[in-house]
Amino acid sequence: MKIKKKLPVALIAGLFAVVLVYLLMTFRYQNVFLPHTTYSGISIAGKTPDQANQLLQQRLKTQKYQVKDANKTLLTFTGSDLDINHDYTNQLKQLKAKQNPWAWTLTAIAAPVSQEGPDKLNLSSDKAQKLYDDIMAKTKDNRTMTENATIVKKDNTFSIKKEVYGTNIDEQKLKQDIQTSISEGKTDVDLKSAYAKPTILSDNAKLQSNLATIKKIAGLKATYQIGNDTVTIPSEKLSSWLTYNDGKIQLDEASVKQYVSDLNTKYSTIGKTRDFKTTAGTEVKVPAGTYGWSLKVNSETAALSAEILKGQDFTRKPLTQGFGYNDAGTDIGNTYVEVSKSAQHMWVYKDGKQVISTDVVTGKPGQDTPSGVFVVWNKVRNTDLKGTNDDGTPYSSPVSYWMPIDYTGVGLHDSSWQPQYGGTWYVNHGSHGCVNTPPSVMSQVYADVAMNTPVIVY
Repeated sequence: MKIKKKLPVALIAGLFAVVLVYLLMTFRYQNVFLPHTTYSGISIAGKTPDQANQLLQQRLKTQKYQVKDANKTLLTFTGSDLDINHDYTNQLKQLKAKQNPWAWTLTAIAAPVSQEGPDKLNLSSDKAQKLYDDIMAKTKDNRTMTENATIVKKDNTFSIKKEVYGTNIDEQKLKQDIQTSISEGKTDVDLKSAYAKPTILSDNAKLQSNLATIKKIAGLKATYQIGNDTVTIPSEKLSSWLTYNDGKIQLDEASVKQYVSDLNTKYSTIGKTRDFKTTAGTEVKVPAGTYGWSLKVNSETAALSAEILKGQDFTRKPLTQGFGYNDAGTDIGNTYVEVSKSAQHMWVYKDGKQVISTDVVTGKPGQDTPSGVFVVWNKVRNTDLKGTNDDGTPYSSPVSYWMPIDYTGVGLHDSSWQPQYGGTWYVNHGSHGCVNTPPSVMSQVYADVAMNTPVIVY
């Protein structure tokens, strides 16, 4: 009977002891972290937040880190090398507040649960940059460069070149990986995760679309209508102009400009000597004057480039400047003024018909009327023509009709001071270079000759 009385007492005493221990431990975990608590890779179980903060800060300074590449240690550094520091107080207090001290028995037998450290630590920017620079310097040689997929041209044929996964280091990714490793308590930094990665792959939708577009442009039917000539730009030339850089389809501007310049050289009339059949029936060569046209090379280069990049077949007329361009491809045409200095005579033709024929007085020897194909670029009534005589004295001659044909002061005008015209009168009584015309005829010339009419002087 005595044994049976002792058993309940012992059981009660044991239960009391267990409860007491549980309560004491619960009281203890009111202020310290529960068993198996780890933070940023280090155990802080049984530590107060202040103690854990000190432990973590000390670990930051003394922790050794290895930067590895291809399983080889490239360099090592410690937290103090970068002046790494962080005040974990707020994070630790928040973690402690989430823990239930009454559940300490469960955490004691459960698997450890690691809490990640802060996303960003404080460190010396100068020292960190030196570390990054050292790593970049040690990894700059013998690396395969990462390349995006792109469009390439070979033998004027376009295709996609696949992306290349290289081993060169992405410095921004390197900085991020080192920061993350330190924050998570990892001691090894593997550079492989910082290898630059291509951002455009061969199956990229935009790249595929650009390939289709550039092939379409290369196969365009691109045509010029210059006067009465049709000029087709060869497809191989179009392809040779096309380039693909930084995701953009472009044209080699210098090559396009050279092509336009070649067209200008072939077709423009400005600055060229012309063969002209005179009223007398002879063929003469007339030097260049103010009459003629040329392509606006720079403007046409830009316009042609824009037209090509639209990706549609086209026929265009070039942008021109000057006088005489027309769709028929004729130059002087059949409406013009003809002046023969040797015959001292002038003819006016309209639509192939002679409407005026008159003797004139051209420049006297030493002040000869220039030969050339000129143009009537202005018409003025009742003005004074001013200049300098041979002896240096100024002159001012009033005229009723003035039609300049070059830009030095030479033109057609009436000359009431001339008593006669034609023959050799010009030798001693010639003009300062203009074509003196009888007043009675000049009014008709002024009326019949329109602006931009060519004037052939020979």
